[in-house]
Amino acid sequence: MLPIPCRPHVTWLNGWVACLLLLLTSASQAQQGYGNTNDPVVAEALGVQIRSSNPGEMAYVIKQMLMVNYAREHGLKATPAEVEEFISGKQQADVRVRKELEARSGEIQKALQANGLPDAERKQLEDELNFLRQMQQTARKADKQAGESGRTAAETQMARAIIGLWRVNRALYKQYGGRVIYQQGGPEPLDAYYKFLQAAQQAGKFRILNREFESAFWSYYSDDSKHKFYPENEKDQAINTPWWQREPQPGK
Repeated sequence: MLPIPCRPHVTWLNGWVACLLLLLTSASQAQQGYGNTNDPVVAEALGVQIRSSNPGEMAYVIKQMLMVNYAREHGLKATPAEVEEFISGKQQADVRVRKELEARSGEIQKALQANGLPDAERKQLEDELNFLRQMQQTARKADKQAGESGRTAAETQMARAIIGLWRVNRALYKQYGGRVIYQQGGPEPLDAYYKFLQAAQQAGKFRILNREFESAFWSYYSDDSKHKFYPENEKDQAINTPWWQREPQPGK
């Protein structure tokens, strides 16, 4: 059976969702608090109390707040040309993915017409077809609900956030070096983040109040089994080239 040809879309989607959370985190910073008031205060970052019952959420919020602050301190803003290029690339990717979804749906429908198809394979194909139809329906619904001007404004805001994130990654890698890992939202300078966060903690920019949460926080950077690393001869190009400018590889 052919793989679902929608991984490029997944990459775009993850990048946009991650940056939406980054923007929300920035907003929460202005409110001098993050999280549900019923949850305990597990950390503080840049003077903001962080409440959570999930160590992963706490880790994400701390990291994003420090990244937003780093970007502000170093003037890592997206240029108008970069924003325009990003939005154009996303729109082209959306068109490409929709064509791939339509083509794959046609392949599945044709395969289901075959005689003697094993029940298990038929069920798998039907499940995949239903999933693809849901994705197509969601895309059509989004197009109908969002006006062109509103969508453009949202895309511009998100493009700035995503480009800003890439600029931070590149700057931290240039400052600290180290290994780079594969992530859905683009290459991530793992060792650079580790050194950056260590320096931030030592400078008093954040502190974790829950010892169990602190162990979980640092394990992301110390447990190599959690990651897939770029080869040494590829990591420089990976981190310095915007991921949205690279053509998706088949099946990825």
